[in-house]
Amino acid sequence: MKPTLAILAAVAAAALAGCGHLDTTPEGDPSRVLIGTVDLGDALLPAGAVVAVRIVVPQRGDTPLRVLGSQTITKPGASPVAFRVEYLAEDELLRHGLNVEARVSWGGRVRYLNMNGYAVTLGNAADPHRIVVNAIGK
Repeated sequence: MKPTLAILAAVAAAALAGCGHLDTTPEGDPSRVLIGTVDLGDALLPAGAVVAVRIVVPQRGDTPLRVLGSQTITKPGASPVAFRVEYLAEDELLRHGLNVEARVSWGGRVRYLNMNGYAVTLGNAADPHRIVVNAIGK
């Protein structure tokens, strides 16, 4: 009986010794950067225009919208407008997909926004994204 107890104790000690090397950090680099352009076509922007780009976790059920990163560009110049958004997302979030939202506003009103969805996934997170925005009601 004693040899069995000694073997079990040795196995338990070996198993616990291996736990010190267990990596519990999230898979992938959670600190990421999305680059790209917001394309307004031939539209000319007035001097007070502001372009806002943000990366969000899509709403699922009753979960509130989560913004993972954003950039606000004042004095954007001519279209297309370059953006660079730093955001935090583990690989697991990117497997499900994130959304990119872009808006152009001036005079206190949103004038352009992206009508089509733009997803960021593990497969395209490092690629430049072209976000086309459309004029909304005047």
